[in-house]
Amino acid sequence: MYFGHSGSRFTPNILLVSILGALAAPAVAQTATATAGASSSVATLQPINAVSVNDATSEGTGLYSVPVATSATRMPLSPRETPQTINVVTRTQMDDFRLNNATSLLSAVPGVFVQQVETDRNYYIIRGYDVTNFQVDGVGMPFSTEEQIGDLDMAFYDRVEVLKGANGLLSNTGNPSGTVNFIRKRPKREFSANAGLSYSSFATRRLDVDISSPLNDSGSVRGRLIGAYQKGNSHLDRYGLEKRMLGVIVDADLGDRTTLTLGHTYQRNKSKSPMWGALSLYYNDGSAIDYDVSDSYAPDWAYWNTTDQTSFAELSHDWGGGWKTKGSLTYRKITQDAEQFLAYGVPDRTTGLGLSTYPTKYDRYEKQWIADISTTGKYWLGGREHDVMFGINANRSKNYMTSLEADVGVALPSLFTWDRQFPRPDFANGTETFSDFTVRKTTAFAATRLNLHDDFKVIAGLNYTRATSTGEHYGEPREYKRNKLSPYLGLIYDLNDNYSVYASYTGIFNPQSQVDINGQILPAIEGKNYEIGLKGESSDGKINGSVALFRAEQDNTAEYDTFLDGLSRYKAVNSRSAGFELALQGEVMPGLQVSAGYTHFFSIKDEDGKAVRQFVPKNSFTVAASYAVPAVQGLKVGGAVRWQSGTSRLQGQTPAGEDIHLKQKSYAVADLMASYEVNKNVTVGVNVKNLFDKKYLTSTQWEQGFYAPSRSVGMNVQLKY
Repeated sequence: MYFGHSGSRFTPNILLVSILGALAAPAVAQTATATAGASSSVATLQPINAVSVNDATSEGTGLYSVPVATSATRMPLSPRETPQTINVVTRTQMDDFRLNNATSLLSAVPGVFVQQVETDRNYYIIRGYDVTNFQVDGVGMPFSTEEQIGDLDMAFYDRVEVLKGANGLLSNTGNPSGTVNFIRKRPKREFSANAGLSYSSFATRRLDVDISSPLNDSGSVRGRLIGAYQKGNSHLDRYGLEKRMLGVIVDADLGDRTTLTLGHTYQRNKSKSPMWGALSLYYNDGSAIDYDVSDSYAPDWAYWNTTDQTSFAELSHDWGGGWKTKGSLTYRKITQDAEQFLAYGVPDRTTGLGLSTYPTKYDRYEKQWIADISTTGKYWLGGREHDVMFGINANRSKNYMTSLEADVGVALPSLFTWDRQFPRPDFANGTETFSDFTVRKTTAFAATRLNLHDDFKVIAGLNYTRATSTGEHYGEPREYKRNKLSPYLGLIYDLNDNYSVYASYTGIFNPQSQVDINGQILPAIEGKNYEIGLKGESSDGKINGSVALFRAEQDNTAEYDTFLDGLSRYKAVNSRSAGFELALQGEVMPGLQVSAGYTHFFSIKDEDGKAVRQFVPKNSFTVAASYAVPAVQGLKVGGAVRWQSGTSRLQGQTPAGEDIHLKQKSYAVADLMASYEVNKNVTVGVNVKNLFDKKYLTSTQWEQGFYAPSRSVGMNVQLKY
């Protein structure tokens, strides 16, 4: 397979393979089944536990796919019944490739672009636009400052569902790019205990413990304890990260039809010498600066600590006749304390001078209260049974932060001789600024799936959202009132038992909090999202494939403009994005699990036809696969490849008035894995990441950036009972 810079030789091959893969999913499954019956060698494979069509739990299945997903409508629909593109990362894929945090996991999802602008701050882009919240068990957890701060660990989660395009029903705190839904692990009715030990490059060690047990004789009360600890350095000079995670969850059956769930999760991150901002990427003549992969501007004294605690309660009741209600209350508190150092400016190509300092001491807390209740059910109309869902979500987010600035604007030595150190400022005598604002959102939503014919379904719904913000952000008002009624319409037509064609339309409404160069909050994003496609699945539901054509029309999209007075400033851009996606996921033959996808953008343009957001690659291909080797019982091998086409960003102009374009060529990153089950209690494994030691920037979204990790090797031991 060729990975060239232009992509001209690469793209047709991927298109052909992906289309054939999506369309052939059922045929592959049937052929594989027939082969299994004819070949005695298949008998050495490890057994795969069957899953109920009503249960999407991925843990213990050994699969890279799930039979149902609820992120689109909260109704349990198979991927083929969902009129939008959906990707799922299962627990098996997480464990195979050591996808231990949100950054590595979402990098493995086709069509998701992780913009790691700093060591401890990330943006996630789907279909050209930023994701501005995550969901946990279908309930939105907003990013109050439009990005994910800190390393979000995956120890607590069974799987992650990524719904592409606008979620017009449930996106009260979402974004038209897509919805990322993290599904928690739940207590089991039987006892199990697992522990994992790993050691990898950069002296990174990790311990995982996961215990689930019934808490009474009948198993009507069940508990699960999850803990993890990780500490290590990195490929970057001086940077290191320590994480502590602890989660407790209890399920209690209050009757045959009622279950109460109580839980609490805790994650504490301590990073040393983190980047705030990153490396200046070009000289004043417009030429690119070539750094070592390990280079960092962060001094020894810098740190960035975050604590994320969530307490939640859920009550679910089955009313009978297909009717169920689930309500939840969630309290989340996020705290941060940091001493950070930013070096900004454009160095001179000859002297290396031109960088200045911007140190700050930063303290912040955010408190979120979220209440959510919804009901799903069935009803008869016109001699047919139909599905319905309705509910309401209300949340409040209180944010308070202070910043102490000292020694701002001090000229640094030449980039060529500077040792990347700067004395810790006297923050106690620095200039103080603060931010204090509260965001409230209330959403009512309803949808029905009309079974108009055995082969034709219509999903129609409405979402009404009211959002308000009060307070100020670093001396500037952060006040707005927004409300909008957004429609949702999906059509699904079954061509036969394995294939469906679909179309969907979603209204876009997303209040945002970015400010422009004048300190004014940008208007809410509004627009429309369209998608049509073809989906296929195997008869047993273990393989699903899709081909989708999408278009989004968005007004007021926030695009980074400049850094001013300690804040990132944005400009509102009216834009249109269009493209297509191909996906294939599941067990394509006995023992072979695959997750693959290709995304192509026709364009991302503003209303005048000018290209915008050029830091988003126009072409990308992602594939991950693992194979249980029939000849060696217990042996699994696998690999993953991520490829993306070249990107560029207009950074500014030279003193002579010439445009400066930061460009990154196309690149591919390959990972390998292998594991061997010594016996039923012990499994050993090895993972190699960035096998060919590719050098590339983690993001070109900002004026600054840094390089991705170099090649690393890790060993792990998994113990289970």
